[in-house]
Amino acid sequence: MGAYYVNAEQYLNKIDRGAWLEIGVERGEGSTRWFSSFAKTLATKFYAVDAMASQCDAVRSLLLENGSLPSHIQIVNDFGENFLTNFHTYKEKISLAYLDNFDWDYWLGRQEESFVPVIKDQYRTQFNIEMNNINSQYFHLAQAMLLVNYVTDNSIIICDDTWYHPGEGIFIGKCSAAIPYLCTQGYEVLHYEGYRQGSGVILGRFLGDNNGHG
Repeated sequence: MGAYYVNAEQYLNKIDRGAWLEIGVERGEGSTRWFSSFAKTLATKFYAVDAMASQCDAVRSLLLENGSLPSHIQIVNDFGENFLTNFHTYKEKISLAYLDNFDWDYWLGRQEESFVPVIKDQYRTQFNIEMNNINSQYFHLAQAMLLVNYVTDNSIIICDDTWYHPGEGIFIGKCSAAIPYLCTQGYEVLHYEGYRQGSGVILGRFLGDNNGHG
């Protein structure tokens, strides 16, 4: 969570015109509104996916124009990996994906802020899942492994809450397991910034001329 996603703007003219996907809609930080605004002219469709129905309802109200959801936006209440498992039915390719769903636990070994137990309880009661960092890595890796089946030739993947640790020479955070896998699929790290909260990484794979941009 944070505003790292705005760094993707510098790469939008390098990707193909395809569908855009956000897994984990905004909680007030503006990401869903930002991506949907650019997607209106640059993408074929913008899919905003979230496992929590209340968050889907909240973001829907933010995106309404004259009482209706713009035609290029589709809000999906589902787990990201479930959505991607069934994405073949959409008959589309994805040129941009923003992975920002399963929360990272920043409070290990220190006092949790008051809202953290509430979020952890939501994970248990609504999904029967423990909010821990292994699970965060697991779900983001699962999504990355499904995502690569549907990407365009020229695409970017934005990873939130993921940072580079220079002392170890590795990435840590939500997508820290997904990044090495994506590199085996031809993606390269284009940009990274921040440390712990507010951090992010952008990966890209460019295989040829983009269709309609640049």
